[in-house]
Amino acid sequence: MVFLTIKLYDMDMNRKRIFMDKKTTSGQRVDIVKWAAQNNYDTVVFPLNQNIKAKSEYIKLAKRYELNIEAGGHELSLLLPRRLFLFQPGLFRMEQGRRKSRRHFCPTNPKTTNIIATQAAKLFAQSMQIVTQPRIFHLLPDQGHESTWCSCPACRAFSPAEQNTIAVNCAADALAKLDPEAKLSYMEFDTTPASPGVAPRKNMFVYKELL
Repeated sequence: MVFLTIKLYDMDMNRKRIFMDKKTTSGQRVDIVKWAAQNNYDTVVFPLNQNIKAKSEYIKLAKRYELNIEAGGHELSLLLPRRLFLFQPGLFRMEQGRRKSRRHFCPTNPKTTNIIATQAAKLFAQSMQIVTQPRIFHLLPDQGHESTWCSCPACRAFSPAEQNTIAVNCAADALAKLDPEAKLSYMEFDTTPASPGVAPRKNMFVYKELL
């Protein structure tokens, strides 16, 4: 089976979660849900980038087992479609003076943040039909590339972790408009004190892995 097991906590909840890999098939997801229920997991997390239907067999099975259903994962780059790079490279991150289409984007560009907010709202709304209440979503940077962010003149004032928070804040604002009670996890990976203007939104909480 292909899946990632993670325990993730915040100050209000203590859930034992399984994050589904986006490449898992419907049959594999049925098996994973059964395995989770039999091994004391209480939450399954499905990818944001797939329009998962409430009538899917694995969703109905998760509800039958009374598992919490959440959505998200290492999908932050989904918020800026890569196809935009050809005509709008300034939306994307800079590395050694050149714009790069892979890994994240330029979070200080107002056009980028507008697209992020719109795309986040679309993905959250799409998943809300399956996510159980209180709704919890996860937006984490590209796995293995957490510190791969923008070095353009505007972004140099912010650390990679601060740039990450700027981006997730935009998504958190969009989520709050859809559901004021929903929460969004983000990754905190820098010990450098954040500048006052980059505090996370109140509906965000820090993602933690406990192996």
